[in-house]
Amino acid sequence: RLQIFSEGKDYPCISWVMIDSLFIVSTSGSYIVERHFCGHTPRLVCEPLVEKLCAGEKADALLPVFSANRKHVLIHVVRDKMLFLAVVTHEEPPLAVSELLDRVYQVLFRYLGEVSEDSLRQNFSTVYLLLDEMIDSGLPFTTEMNRLESIIAPPSAIGKVVQAVSGSSTQVLSDVPIEAAGQAGPLGALTSALSGMSHSSIGGASAEVWWRRQNVVYGSNEVYVDIVETISCICNSTGNMISGGVSGEILINSKLSGVPEVLLTLRNPAVLQNVSFHPCVRLPRFQRDKALSFIPPDGEFPLASYWIPDTTMNLPFHFTVSVNYHSDHGKLQIAASPKLAVTMQNKQMLIDKFVVSIRLPSSIASASLASEGGSIRFHEDSKVVVWNLGKLASQESKAEGTLNYATDPKDGSPQIPSEEKATAQLAFIIKGWVLSGIRLD
Repeated sequence: RLQIFSEGKDYPCISWVMIDSLFIVSTSGSYIVERHFCGHTPRLVCEPLVEKLCAGEKADALLPVFSANRKHVLIHVVRDKMLFLAVVTHEEPPLAVSELLDRVYQVLFRYLGEVSEDSLRQNFSTVYLLLDEMIDSGLPFTTEMNRLESIIAPPSAIGKVVQAVSGSSTQVLSDVPIEAAGQAGPLGALTSALSGMSHSSIGGASAEVWWRRQNVVYGSNEVYVDIVETISCICNSTGNMISGGVSGEILINSKLSGVPEVLLTLRNPAVLQNVSFHPCVRLPRFQRDKALSFIPPDGEFPLASYWIPDTTMNLPFHFTVSVNYHSDHGKLQIAASPKLAVTMQNKQMLIDKFVVSIRLPSSIASASLASEGGSIRFHEDSKVVVWNLGKLASQESKAEGTLNYATDPKDGSPQIPSEEKATAQLAFIIKGWVLSGIRLD
């Protein structure tokens, strides 16, 4: 980096940045946090997007990439009813910017417990220190949680008491002298007694293990491994997958002392073809033995993320939907049941939060619906039938109903839909079972 921008001074900005400014805006349109990394971006640039929020438009319905004018592009993600908004003036991959914004949210959530307007205002100093460490001159810099925690102390009730008594603000741990715990005077004794802060020196456990904090000690050593998979696909009327695949994550929650070595072996390593690893994973060992060997960071972190573009995988349930339009009314029939082979393979498996959404033509005015399980209703504004089945039991569940047409205001004749095809969206959760069949030891 040849040139670094310094706020308050008329220094030129570096020639390449990812984001110029970052705003955190509530869904009501209130600006809560703003940080400028390369020059000052006026709030007027964000007004086209904020005006939509003030007009009552839902945040989830806004375009994630929005052109404010010929120079500025707004890229945002919505988390906990908050908009994390980045202002971009250069050609940048939108997904990279969205990933950075999501990482900012994850760090704030880890530090504050919840990301809300109140929590952000109550911890302004911590939020701005984190943004300064995570983004340097518009570029991602330090985003590893363990590294950040070794630099900036998470806010706590005890810390707030000490700040209130001493009149100081949040401090960077590297700025706290080691002798602070033994400082003289009643204030020093209070600080030492309440906070008990014997800060370790800044940095990781070593130069090679920069992602792990120093001097980690637990009474009992434990490590938890979770595999979370999400299937996004398009199926035809017979239930066969024609497009899509499975995205998955291997999540680790490490509570190990010292600098531990962890080894996970894969029963079917061929699954991990399109995969990205955490920096702690030893890639030569994985390429040679197809085993995951690593020194984990302390706490929760994603060990690996993978994508399986396989359309031959079978869904764990049967599903059929039929929509027919007659001369005087329409008929809707839905049926769903789990596959016997899947239930026999794992008796503890349970398909939960099973929700079916069917979009109907605009000429459908109303519907009379009934279901054997769960609840079903027709939303007249969006013309969507939503069947919230909940748990998909071992037997077949059915729902059906009559669709009423809207009438032509000129002659009163029914408006029969000309297109008989309908699309259905399914959402479900299965605990204790993965579609890809990946196994770890």
